[in-house]
Amino acid sequence: MKLFRIAIPVALTVLGIAATPLFAQNEEGPGQAKGAAVDTTGKGYSAAYVIETSTKQVLFAENEHQPLPTASMAKMMTLLITMEEIKSGNLKYDTPVTVSARASKMGGSQIYLRPGSVWPVKNLIIATMVQSANDAAQALAEQIGGSSESFSDMMNARAQELGLTHSHFYDPHGLPNPADPSRVNTMCPHDLAVLGLEVMKYPFLASLAKVSEMPFRNGTLEKIYNPNHLINPRKANYMADATGIKTGFSVPAGYCVTAAAHRNNLDVVAVVMGAKTGGGPNGSFANAARLMNQAFIQNRMVVPAKQGTVVGQAPITGGRVATVPVTPANDATALVKRGQEKGVTVAYQGSPVAAPVKKGQLVGTIVVQQNGKELAKIPALAAEDVPKQQWWKWLCRF
Repeated sequence: MKLFRIAIPVALTVLGIAATPLFAQNEEGPGQAKGAAVDTTGKGYSAAYVIETSTKQVLFAENEHQPLPTASMAKMMTLLITMEEIKSGNLKYDTPVTVSARASKMGGSQIYLRPGSVWPVKNLIIATMVQSANDAAQALAEQIGGSSESFSDMMNARAQELGLTHSHFYDPHGLPNPADPSRVNTMCPHDLAVLGLEVMKYPFLASLAKVSEMPFRNGTLEKIYNPNHLINPRKANYMADATGIKTGFSVPAGYCVTAAAHRNNLDVVAVVMGAKTGGGPNGSFANAARLMNQAFIQNRMVVPAKQGTVVGQAPITGGRVATVPVTPANDATALVKRGQEKGVTVAYQGSPVAAPVKKGQLVGTIVVQQNGKELAKIPALAAEDVPKQQWWKWLCRF
């Protein structure tokens, strides 16, 4: 069977003839979260969390360490492991995946994979990320782990490596388990934010996270649709600054979203879990947009020193000169409350460095402070070469 390579955002064509589009609003399938999600905050959701991505500074937190059902947001771990397998060389984008009968019967949001059909890994990644396709996620898991259960062990092991202490996975997709309702994937908002950041480190996944719809033909679908209202200009909760990441819905979980947005020089990730609805003023998307807008309004990223600018002098021992100029290894940035930008300073800290010193050599630390409070630390690099002093010139000093 012929396998097709796909480029984003170029039209996607896969196996077969176009048919009727399906809007994957609910990953579990049509329905409402009646009596499941509990509004413990009185704000329309059970838990929420907002961080700035570069500093990891917490901008809002409410029940942020409470484990709750993830629904399809668990697919972020499935996708992360898939990309890591590709990065390690264990998997390729064009690796053929034969769909099992089990994967074809996942239900909920899907791309209607047929048992025995063969798909490239790349197509399954696209379907999982954009459409939140349960069958595609299951097929990836079986290809990588041999079975859904073995892949779940990989998910839990990776969660431990990432320090996600309030997370546990039973499957790669997040669907409820009718046979045992207690075996449902759970994560807390903090852990989801960390996982979302890891996912967005991969440019391919980041590009897919903000795709609202795209052609996808497999004999049943002609397009796939992203259920994230924040990135869809046709939705009431559209946010022009939004960049992703992943939604979730099931009766146990309610409506959930791990969202990301960029505005000016600021990037934030917001997690909302356990909402009664997706749309509307108290829905998961409205709350995520409100929390991110609040973060942008209340905070500002300042750059007191840019990469390459001299911010101090490092003492040198045994060199032809007594000091060497130092520069930050990257822009020295700090997150501050809007209106409190004044008083941010940068200073070099470090011990004397023995010559010879090479340009670009790590010589200490540049510390960003405000009113005596440390805001950030950046590696300090030597801006010039400093040769070692010749021994006879050293003797001439006496």
